Amino acid sequence: MKHSRLWQNTFRLLFFVLLMTSCASGPVGETRPDFPAPSPTVSTPPVVPCTSFLPSAPCSQYVSISGTSDGVTLPWVAAGGLRVELYSVNGVLQFAAKTPCNPISGPATITANTLTLGKLAAGAMGCAGESSAQEQWVTQFLSRPIEMSFVKDTLTWTAGADTLSFKSK
Repeated sequence: MKHSRLWQNTFRLLFFVLLMTSCASGPVGETRPDFPAPSPTVSTPPVVPCTSFLPSAPCSQYVSISGTSDGVTLPWVAAGGLRVELYSVNGVLQFAAKTPCNPISGPATITANTLTLGKLAAGAMGCAGESSAQEQWVTQFLSRPIEMSFVKDTLTWTAGADTLSFKSK
């Protein structure tokens, strides 16, 4: 008997809940004025997937092929250890790089053949040893104005006594 009464009460409660929720929703297919329908359009910033570093250079992602620091060769750069590219978001030039450790990105400006980067943000992955030192070197290199040239399919950057050369990917 207790078991039967439990099922009856459970059924009554379930019926009451269903009745209340169906009454609260209003007629089928009609939206309530105090709950506007979500907008079907989604706004995303227009992104130009690629912007050229120089007018003579193809619009592409570039992979490092050589580099020097104060005249000393950087083997990790020659092995493609650095990738760089430019793109535009809402007409604002953006720079992106992938180091052996983290990605680095930030706003960029180009005046004639000089690339200047704004405040850079780096990924949060912790790296130790050589990868960390390589990322620090790249960050320091990018903090200075970079003179660019494009000769024989090679994009070359010079900042002080340091150089980086890239090929289009």
